[in-house]
Amino acid sequence: MQSAPPHDKEAQRLKELLRLEVLDTEDDLILDELTELASHICGTPISLISLIDFDRQWFKSRVGLAAHETPRELAFCAHAILQDDVFEVPNALEDKRFFDNPLVTDDPDIRFYAGAPLVTRNGLPIGTLCVIDKQPRHLNTGQKRALEILAHQVIGQLELRLNYKKLQRVDKEREKIFSVIGHDLRSPFTSVLGFAKRLSQKSHELSPEKTQDLANGVWSSALQVYQVLEELMQWTQQRIGRTHSDPKVRLISPMIDESIRFLNDGFLLKKITCVNQIQSDVSLLVDSAIFKTIIRNILANAIKYSPIQGKIEITFEAQENVGVVIIEDQGQGVPTHLLGQLFNDSVTSTPDTSGEIGTGIGLSLCAELVATQNGKIWVDPDYTQGARIKIQFPMQ
Repeated sequence: MQSAPPHDKEAQRLKELLRLEVLDTEDDLILDELTELASHICGTPISLISLIDFDRQWFKSRVGLAAHETPRELAFCAHAILQDDVFEVPNALEDKRFFDNPLVTDDPDIRFYAGAPLVTRNGLPIGTLCVIDKQPRHLNTGQKRALEILAHQVIGQLELRLNYKKLQRVDKEREKIFSVIGHDLRSPFTSVLGFAKRLSQKSHELSPEKTQDLANGVWSSALQVYQVLEELMQWTQQRIGRTHSDPKVRLISPMIDESIRFLNDGFLLKKITCVNQIQSDVSLLVDSAIFKTIIRNILANAIKYSPIQGKIEITFEAQENVGVVIIEDQGQGVPTHLLGQLFNDSVTSTPDTSGEIGTGIGLSLCAELVATQNGKIWVDPDYTQGARIKIQFPMQ
């Protein structure tokens, strides 16, 4: 048996396959009908839409075959994606590449195979539309052409489905933005207006202490508005592809100090102590702008849920080829049922120490940005004195 060599653009080909978001998805009626039509036109009992993954061929649609996938080294289709035209094997028993293939010597007893490459708009083959028979045979010119046309239709359907998914995500993100504007921005804006109105109308009769309280209220609400706007801008830029990553080996302690200074008003307002204990010579492979955005968002969240006069501590753990930045606070902690999904887009944040509820954009943004750095982010489930967030980045 001769397994097919990798495609000469294998990395790009696999990336293109992942782009279509089709692997391991549910059956699709339209694609099943195209597969059935291929089997009918070519007069074969078996027809498949086969996608060639890293180590397997996975069947998006199948007629006459129960299996959902087979190892890539056995796949006829792995040979077919190396061809520009329909790849045909008239009799597998007489072909030195396939005569001892388990798919030939055992079920499904392949004798005849013909596969038309599924070539995407970027010119890369992700799999085939293939027909199989247990008897040796040939396709005529018309059948080959029909198989090619149906393969084009399969690609068209995959692209349509991807675009539909994107539209659904856009609608979801639009709803998220309106939710932020409607709640996270309206609420603190209302507070700013209320505090400012009282200061304007009653400043002549207020005690210095009461005036200070109202001024702190304006400051706190305005700071909340600014932080939400900052999150919203970062989140939107990431969604529309304007956040580009340029990872280099960089010292991280100065970037963390800069992020702490950026949030200084928030620390002062709640009298929170923030301590950066990371040594000055520690470096990670990160994009500086993205790294600081991640740290700012995690720190802002820690401020939000920390008590008055609380403490936030930033430390570091070096592991094999990776480093872990650890940010822990003394706040409310993370509910047990949210530990595994805190950074998901669907999670709504819990009330902070002032009773306000946000939409959680900052945390889902962090997860996306960490992923652009080939990193991981999670909550330490063993820490019970507040919340401990761990963020892993490559060191080289």
